[in-house]
Amino acid sequence: MSGSDSMVKSVVFESAGTGIDPKRSFANSSIDQGRLITMALVHHAFPKRHHLLFAYDYREPYYPTLPADMNMFLRPADWKKELERCECPHWRITCINGTSDGFMPTAGETLIVPSSMLDYSLIDTARLYRAGRVPVWVWGRPDGAALLRSGETLQTEASMTAESIFLEQVRRSHPKLRQPRILYLCGGQAGYADAVTAPLPALAALHASYNKLLDLCTPTTLRGFWEQDSQYYSILDSSKWLRHVAGCLALADEAAASLDANDTVVLVEGEGVDYCAVVSCLTQLLLDPHCRTISGFQSLIQKEWVALGHPFCDRLGLLTPTNPKDQANNTERAPVFLLFLDCVWQLQNQFPTEFQFSETYLTTLWDCCHNQLFDTFIFNCPRDRELAVSKFLYFKKRHYGFHRDFTARDLTLLTHLTTQSVENEGEALGNFVLRPVWDWGEQFSEQDMSMFYNPLYAGGKLQPLSQRMSRSSITSMESRLERLRPCAAPPAVELWSQCYERWLLPLDAAGAGRVQYHIYNVAVLDQIHRLKEKMVSLSIMSRHSTGEAEAGALKRHLVPRFYPFSCSRAQDAPTTLDAMQVSLIDASQLLDSQSLLNAPD
Repeated sequence: MSGSDSMVKSVVFESAGTGIDPKRSFANSSIDQGRLITMALVHHAFPKRHHLLFAYDYREPYYPTLPADMNMFLRPADWKKELERCECPHWRITCINGTSDGFMPTAGETLIVPSSMLDYSLIDTARLYRAGRVPVWVWGRPDGAALLRSGETLQTEASMTAESIFLEQVRRSHPKLRQPRILYLCGGQAGYADAVTAPLPALAALHASYNKLLDLCTPTTLRGFWEQDSQYYSILDSSKWLRHVAGCLALADEAAASLDANDTVVLVEGEGVDYCAVVSCLTQLLLDPHCRTISGFQSLIQKEWVALGHPFCDRLGLLTPTNPKDQANNTERAPVFLLFLDCVWQLQNQFPTEFQFSETYLTTLWDCCHNQLFDTFIFNCPRDRELAVSKFLYFKKRHYGFHRDFTARDLTLLTHLTTQSVENEGEALGNFVLRPVWDWGEQFSEQDMSMFYNPLYAGGKLQPLSQRMSRSSITSMESRLERLRPCAAPPAVELWSQCYERWLLPLDAAGAGRVQYHIYNVAVLDQIHRLKEKMVSLSIMSRHSTGEAEAGALKRHLVPRFYPFSCSRAQDAPTTLDAMQVSLIDASQLLDSQSLLNAPD
C-alpha cells in the first residue's frame, strides 16, 4: 500500500521549495536543496504548532468523490436523514448546541433528544453533567428501542434528581414506556439496581497495556525478538490488551441483547467520548447490517467519533489548535480508536461473510490516523475544526480581499483570537482545505482499494428497517436472528496479526497468513464472474462449434504473510531468504511451546 508515499514526497518537496520533481532522483541536486529537504522533513516530523501539520501544507486541489450514500453528519439534515433511516419514533433534532447557549462544547451543533424535552430544560440539566454530556440519541429501531450516549453526572444531590427526570423523559420516548437500561462502562454509580459494572480500564491503564503490546511486537533487535519469542504468550497475556478487547465485545453484546429485547440502552462513561463511542459503534455493528458496509461503517465513524467529539488530538498525542503554545497532552494519550478497530476485526474474524470491508481496510484506517494530511483525525471536536476554517476565512478576507460576511457562529469562534495569532498562522491557513480521509482515491489506486473489499461478503441490497422488521409480521424470535452474537470470552479473542506483527520480519513468510485465503477467494470470485459472463454471451451452438476449452484450475499466487503491508513488495514467493529469515534456521533451538513461530495461522 504505497499509494500515499508519492503524496507525502510531494508535500515535502513543495514545503522545502526545492523545485525538484518528486518523481525523479535528486542525487545530482545541490547541497542546499538537500538541506532544505531535510529541514522540511524535520519541520513536519516534529511540529511545534497544530498549523504545522501536513494538512495545512498540502496544496493539491481537492475534488470530493465521496460515496453518494455516505452520511458525514455535518448538518442538521444529515442527522434527520439518520433518524428517518432508523424510523425511531418520539425523538427530535435540536440545534441549540450551535448557538451561544450551547452546553456541550465538544460536540457538534446538532443533537437528538427526547421529543418531550425542551431546549431550556436541556441547558439547565447539562450543567449537572460532566462536559455537559446529557444523554443523546445515536441509534434506534422502529419498535421504539433506542441507544443513547451519556457522560456521568456530577456528585451532587441536584444531579441525581436531574438525571432521574431526564431518564423519565427517555422512558416516555419508548412507545411501551419501558424503563431504560443503564450500562456503566467504567464502573457503575450508586443508585441504580440494574446498573452493570464493567471492567474496562482507565485511559492510563489502557495506554500502559498498549505500550506493553507495542514492545512485544516491535523489538529493536533480532536478539530481542528471540528473547521475547520464548515467552511470547506470557508477555501477551500480561499486557491485558486482549482482555480489554473482550470486555468491549461483552458490553456491546449486552447492549445489543437489550436493544433486541426492545429495551432502550443508555451508555454512561466519564465525559462520554471514549468507551461510549467504542461500545456504541460495536452495538450498531451487531444490530444494523448497514453499518457493516463500507459507506455505512464510514458514516458510523463520522457520527460517533467525529461529530460527537472524540478527542483525537489528546488520544493520539497531537498538539491542539486551541492551545498552540502548549506541549502535546501526553497525560491523556490512549489508543481508544485502535481498541475499537481491534474489536471490529474480532467480529470480522468470527463472522467472515457479514462485513463488506476487509482487515486490510481496518489496518489502513489505523495507519491513516497518523497520516496528518486529512482533517478527520487531527481535531478534538467539531468546534476546533470550525475554528481552523474560520481562521482561514479571516486570513483570506484580510490579505486577499475575499469578501464574505461572517455568521454569528464564525464571530463567536474568533472572539478569543488576537490579530497577531492569526497573522502568525496566516500563511499555513491560506492553504488549508478540509479533506476527509474517506476519499480513498486521494491516496490509493484502484488496485490498492480493491484490497478493501471482502470477497466473502454475502450482503445484498439493503432494505429499510421497517421492511426487514415489520412490527406486525415478525416475531421477537425471528427479529433476533438478525443480531450477530459474538463470542466475547477471552480465549476466543485473537491477536490482530496484520496490524501488530507486520513489523516482525522473521514472521513475514511467503504463502503464510490469512491473506492467502483473501487472494484465493478474490481469484475464485473473479472466475465465477467470468464464467457467468461467458454463459450469457455464448449460445448453445457456439459452444459446440468453437470447442473452447473450459476454465482451468486456478493458479495459486503466493504473497508474503503481511501483504500488502509487507516489507517484501513482491507478489510471488521470494526465492531466497533474507538475513533475518536465515537467522530463523540458526535459532531453531530456541523454539518452545510458547514460540510465536509454532502458532497456527
